Formats: sequence, structure tokens, C-alpha cells
Amino acid sequence: MPSSKINEEIKKLLNEFVSQNIMPKILDKDNLLAILTYGSSLTGFSSKNSDIDLLIVVNKADSTTRGVKIFQGKKIEYFIKPIGKFFSESEIFAKNNCPSHVALNENAYFLYDRGDLLKNILNSEVDFYNENRERPKDNYDLKLVQIENRIANLKNVFERDGKEFHMVYFNTLEMIRTLHSKRNDEAEIPFAKAYRIYTDKEYYNKFVSAHAHNNKPDEEFVKLYTICVEEYSDKAKMLKNIENLYQYEQKFYKINPNDYEINLD
Repeated sequence: MPSSKINEEIKKLLNEFVSQNIMPKILDKDNLLAILTYGSSLTGFSSKNSDIDLLIVVNKADSTTRGVKIFQGKKIEYFIKPIGKFFSESEIFAKNNCPSHVALNENAYFLYDRGDLLKNILNSEVDFYNENRERPKDNYDLKLVQIENRIANLKNVFERDGKEFHMVYFNTLEMIRTLHSKRNDEAEIPFAKAYRIYTDKEYYNKFVSAHAHNNKPDEEFVKLYTICVEEYSDKAKMLKNIENLYQYEQKFYKINPNDYEINLD
């Protein structure tokens, strides 16, 4: 069920923001279906740099509107979204193994919900997600050999002491993490939050609901990945760490990245 708790100061601020900045855009009050807030301001993981997330669902709109506004000293990011778009996202998220709506069901707070419409929709999202999500049909072998090439490129950058080492390193690290996550049928998670999601169980549970039946993160992979993230000053160690991570991932494939032939069709 959606959250029943919210900071009263945030609640007051959002109600005033909606009254002054959103309702004039909607024009017809009968078009409004639901207003909810979600994200770090509710989950308890906000910082001074965090914004406040706001979703306004309407019956009809020509398109989805996304905006950001500083209001009473707070940065508010808002979406005005037609209900049809919300429904279509449910299917897209399920196919992409992204449990955003499932987590929304547990973490959002409703400022308004006509006839509990969106609450009922979100309550059904869990079953919809688990019944309709699809394992990605990516060519994992191809992605592995692409990473092999990127590792070789990283070694070259290291040997010539290239200034772009860290850029190539973390780009390659994310390629490995994304490949592993998809192959292992884990839920899609944001790149910028991956380290914290992997290493903070409570934080993980806020993003990936226990009701989303994706596989849990591979503990050995997480251990090796964490080592890669935490060492960022000694380039020789960084190179060794990412090679260890890559070699671990490579064990799950029969293909030899240095002796292969792949059908690209």
C-alpha cells in the first residue's frame, strides 16, 4: 500500500505548489485524477541536493509535461501525465524489468486520489509486473566481446598514462554491471545509485520491492563490483580489480572472446 506518512512541512509546501503552479495548467478541475509525491523526501534518504518528486495524473492531456521549479526554497520536479500514458508505462516497465510502479505502490504518498483510482491501479501493478515482465533478448555474447574490447582499450590507456583512464574505467565498469544484471534477471536500477543500492539493504528495498520477483543481486558479483568502485586512486589496482570482475562475469559464458564467430541477425 502507498505510504501513509509524510513530513507535514513538505505536505503543506506541495499543496501550495499545486494550487499556485499546477491547477492553472490543468484548468479543468474535473480533469484531475491524482497527485502523489515519492522519492527520497519520503523514503528518508534525501540530502540538501535532493529534489521533491511530484506526479500529477490527469484524465486527458495532449502530452506528458515535465518541469522543475524552485518553490519556497525547495526544488520540485513534477510530471503532469495523462492516465493513458501511466498505463502504457506499466507495460514498458514490466518488459524492461524496471519495478518503478511496484516501488511506487509502497513508497508514494497521495495528496489527492479521486475515488482511490490510482491506489487501486498501483495495487494491481505487482501482479501485472510479475506476469508481464520479460527477460531481455539481448545478444549477451556480443555484449561480452564488446566488453573484452573495452578492457583491452583500458589497458592501452593505462600503459600510456592517458588522462581519460577514469572515464574509460567507469564506463567499462557500468557495461559489466549492466550486462550482469540483465543476464541474471535482476531489476533495473539507476546507474548513479547502483553502488548504494547494492551495499545498503534498506536503500535497496526502497527501490526494488520484495514483491517484484526479480532475482536478488549476485553476492559475489556485488563484492567484486564494490571493490572496483571503492578503489579509484591507484590505477594499477583499479585495472586489476576490473579484470577480476570481468573474469567472474566471463565464467557464465561458453564463448571465448578471443576466438569466436557470432551471428548478428
